[in-house]
Amino acid sequence: MSQYINQKAVNQLVQEVGDENVPFLFGIFCDELDDFICTLSTQPEIEKVREISHCLKSSAGSFGADKLASMAINIEEKAKQHQQEWVERNISEFVNIARGTELAYRQLLVK
Repeated sequence: MSQYINQKAVNQLVQEVGDENVPFLFGIFCDELDDFICTLSTQPEIEKVREISHCLKSSAGSFGADKLASMAINIEEKAKQHQQEWVERNISEFVNIARGTELAYRQLLVK
């Protein structure tokens, strides 16, 4: 599958919520990602970055977006510690992973 999607986690989600509900949930997740990507692209304050990374840590983990969840954990931790320079150096990678994740999940929706 994709470098952005943990297929085992997706399979587990399908079992938990039902195959018919997964496209709807993936759509919500992708829309959330799109909103967060737009916000992160505007160079928000560190507290906003922390809020977004906190949200993505949870939702990405639930949907099997392990790479994004891992990056969100790192970003949130550094933002909590007010490591502004580290966050600024790594925000573009965070956005790129979020974009790749969104694309991968949108591709699943059209299959």
